[in-house]
Amino acid sequence: MRKDFSLFFLLVSLFSFLTLLDIQGASTDPQNADPSISIFYSIKKPIELIYPKQLQVSTTKKWSLEEVIQRALDANPEVVSARKAIEQQEGIKMQFKARLYPHGGLVYRAQREQSSLLMFLPTIEAYPLTRTSWLGAVQIKQTILNVGAVKEARQQKEILEKVIWQSMDVALRTVAQAKEAFYYTLFRQEVVEIREELTEASRAIAEYTQKMFKEGEIPEFQALSAQAEYSTSLGDLAQARSAYVKAREQLRMILNMPSSQENDPLYLAGQNDLPSFEVPYDEALKIALQKRTDLNEALHSLSAAHAAVAAAQSSYYPTLDALLQYENISNVYILYPKWGWTAGVQGQWNFFDIMENNGRIKTQKALENIAQVKVSQLKVDIPAQLRELYQQIKRSKEAVAFQQTAVNDAEKAFDQARKLFESGETNWVQAVTARQALLKAKLANAEARFNYNAALARLEYAVGGQLPAQ
Repeated sequence: MRKDFSLFFLLVSLFSFLTLLDIQGASTDPQNADPSISIFYSIKKPIELIYPKQLQVSTTKKWSLEEVIQRALDANPEVVSARKAIEQQEGIKMQFKARLYPHGGLVYRAQREQSSLLMFLPTIEAYPLTRTSWLGAVQIKQTILNVGAVKEARQQKEILEKVIWQSMDVALRTVAQAKEAFYYTLFRQEVVEIREELTEASRAIAEYTQKMFKEGEIPEFQALSAQAEYSTSLGDLAQARSAYVKAREQLRMILNMPSSQENDPLYLAGQNDLPSFEVPYDEALKIALQKRTDLNEALHSLSAAHAAVAAAQSSYYPTLDALLQYENISNVYILYPKWGWTAGVQGQWNFFDIMENNGRIKTQKALENIAQVKVSQLKVDIPAQLRELYQQIKRSKEAVAFQQTAVNDAEKAFDQARKLFESGETNWVQAVTARQALLKAKLANAEARFNYNAALARLEYAVGGQLPAQ
């Protein structure tokens, strides 16, 4: 009897243990779990959508705006090439300027003459003593009169000034591009983060409405609408990630940062803050007409064209050089070589090259007219660009104000929905929907802030590289 009771107790214990294992397996296996519970495990958990977790701070190198600008000025290929163009033009200027200074060298000529019966005719006063003649000398020349060389030297001086302003223009334009790319990358990164949260919220609502439809509590169109909203969120997230990668790689190209990885992140430190700007239009226009780099480049280009026309017109004038040389000479009529000094003046006047000179003058005058047209066009374009940028900044500032009001209202609505959820007066769907509205408001606000900063960066270049003190 005691043996049968022990066997029965063992069987009961084994059955209880197996039942407990089955209950635990059912509670941990999502496929065997209650459908009403699986919806909460299939998402991040609704409570995390209402109280989103804080993002972890990366310890990777982060680039500030100042570091991005300095990197662009140091490594951007266009900026580096512009600096080298200054060195090139300095060398060209030295070559033309050297024509106005004394220059010298060694001169040597030699020739051998063949004997001829004509040399021994009775009419020849002197007979050749040798067949070989030569001239060796140390020669120095100094330009006395060369109007063309003077005008060409002036032209090269103006071209050098033009290249310097051109280099400054490239540098300032690169700075503006780097700033705009920096703010754009930050904006796209923020868009991706917001789209990820919106996608999570849409997925949770879509799964919840699908469950309610299957239980017959809501019509099918509501579940389909929620599913369509979730699919749209997935598409928006994919586009946001693609736009972020494009913005990041554009910034990397401006900074000339090579990478061998397919997906190499670029971390930035900063936010799309809104710097104040209250400079009057008239003051900005006055500064732009004085410091605008492309306008100064065009003005020096026009001055160089004036000098080029003057150099072409100087082709009608003669040239005059002073000559001094110490020579050793021997010719067929001198038995022994002679040493001595030779000093004199050499002149040249090409007064038969009328057609060539006229063609050269006509060409330079046409280039002068083109340079004048560019200056005139810039004086028209600069005020127009400033007016456009001022309107962009004004409208962007208004948009930021409206979007900030929308964010404040959405934050109040979300705060109330969260309190109602905490008190049990509403479900989590209403709280998550309120958070969706807040995220969409933040998305529009981020775009408005980027538009303001981008317009301000372009305006900084438009006034000559630095905004006046406010």
